[in-house]
Amino acid sequence: MNKSFRKGILLGILLCFLAVTNTAQGEKTNITIAILPCFDEVMTLKKFYPMITYLKKQTGLDIKIVVPKDYILFESSLSKGEIDFALQDPHTYVKLANLFNKGTLIRTSNPKGTTRESSVFVARKDSGIKNVGDLRGKRVMFGPKLSMTRWIAAKELLRENGIDLDNDLKSYIHGGCCEDIVFNIYLKEIDAGVICEHFLQKEGCDKTDLGVDLQQLVVIGKTKEVSMRIFAAHKDLPDDIVNPVIQALLKLDRENPAHAEILISAELGGFQKTNDKDYDDVRTLIGVKR
Repeated sequence: MNKSFRKGILLGILLCFLAVTNTAQGEKTNITIAILPCFDEVMTLKKFYPMITYLKKQTGLDIKIVVPKDYILFESSLSKGEIDFALQDPHTYVKLANLFNKGTLIRTSNPKGTTRESSVFVARKDSGIKNVGDLRGKRVMFGPKLSMTRWIAAKELLRENGIDLDNDLKSYIHGGCCEDIVFNIYLKEIDAGVICEHFLQKEGCDKTDLGVDLQQLVVIGKTKEVSMRIFAAHKDLPDDIVNPVIQALLKLDRENPAHAEILISAELGGFQKTNDKDYDDVRTLIGVKR
């Protein structure tokens, strides 16, 4: 093999390597959005499918949803760069803020346009439970541990009423969606549960698909208002990918009929710009420093 031929082969190999490298680094098109579930995985995928379809059309990116089953898996996947964007509750964001691009944060709003929400403790009217203090010795179902309102804020309300989870309750477990928790209360599988306040305000919610009569339930306590979910990009994601996704979400307008369908499916009112300082109250609540 002569010298010029060997040089030709080496040059060809080098060009192929550079082409592959440039594609991997400069033309990233496979994007993963993690949605930390307030619901079970199937319901989460169903609710956010219209939004992902919209983002694909707006950005031209190949986007897929992943639903981490817990915080440990989410943190691991995020640290490895396997997650590009995340829609998460604020207590999860502040724990992992160093892994996100803080300059492009946006937060969700509810259907009324506000960016804060509460959860409520509910029980059956015939249970004899009148307030949060009556939960001593009772069985309580919270939302998922990934839920700011139905777990973090709910625990804080119990603490403010002098109730210790492990010593004062008969038992407690974590449920999924609000419908699931209400169903268990109605059937007396538990004595009380924590659901989103807006669940009781839904149009036509007096009759759910489960056949539960909500008139048989009573609100016994309400948590403080806390920030809603935050949408954040991984710190290493290039701007040419981050910006189109963020701008597409900010364009969603509940007054636009096509956009309204997307937002209603996700049970959201839209997205607004925010910044890292807006979550200092969450840091105080869970004991995390900036």
